[in-house]
Amino acid sequence: MKQILDRFKQFIWRPRPSTLLTKEQQKKIRRNLREFSRIFDEEDAAEESNISAELIALRKRLVDEWNTRRRRDLANEHGHKNDRHSPSNEDKEEIEVWVDEVIEQIEEEL
Repeated sequence: MKQILDRFKQFIWRPRPSTLLTKEQQKKIRRNLREFSRIFDEEDAAEESNISAELIALRKRLVDEWNTRRRRDLANEHGHKNDRHSPSNEDKEEIEVWVDEVIEQIEEEL
């Protein structure tokens, strides 16, 4: 189906360079294409697995660091609480209560 477009003058496809492979090499590649594909797929999977393993190791290391820091901070906090003899404001829990009271209610009909 031909379609005429306004202001479209010329369309030239870039020429493809000639291949550097001989006819025999091209046939060999076509015959072994599935084998090459399998090899490349295995390499891709190995690299993806390696990246995944590195990411898992990084996450585990970060969680371990966080847990260590948290244990240290909790131990420090517990030690400071035992050092105090009088109750302080930090030991008390402050609760804020909000009470809503309806003063006037007007119903309007539309």
